[in-house]
Amino acid sequence: MDTSRQGTKRRRWTIEEKQRIVLETLEPGTSVPRVAQQYALNPNLVFTWRRQYRQGRLKSSAGASLLPVKVSDEQLVRANIQQVAARVPLGTMEVQLPKGKLQITGRVDLLTLRTAIECLQ
Repeated sequence: MDTSRQGTKRRRWTIEEKQRIVLETLEPGTSVPRVAQQYALNPNLVFTWRRQYRQGRLKSSAGASLLPVKVSDEQLVRANIQQVAARVPLGTMEVQLPKGKLQITGRVDLLTLRTAIECLQ
C-alpha cells in the first residue's frame, strides 16, 4: 500500500481562481511554467485550464464570463464606405455568443461590422 500520499489534501481551485491564473498566462511575455510554479501547479494542468477557457468551459455559474481578446497595434484604415461596399462580396457574418449568435447576411462592410460590435459591447 502506498502511504506517501496519505494525509495530503488536494487543493480545490474555484472557477474564478482558475480564470485569474489563465488570464495571467495570457499576458504578453508570461510563461505558463513560471505562472504554474508561482501557484505550485503542474504546467499541464494550467494548459488544460487554458484549453477549457478558450472552449468556454471555464465559466462561473454566477455573473458574466470573460472572453479572450487580442489587441493589435494596427490602426483603423479610413476608407470610402461606398468603394469598400462595392468590392465586398455577398456573404454571411456570424458571431457566436454564449447565449446565442448574431448573424448578418448580405454585404458585410466596415460600417456594418463596426455597428454590430458596438451593439455587443
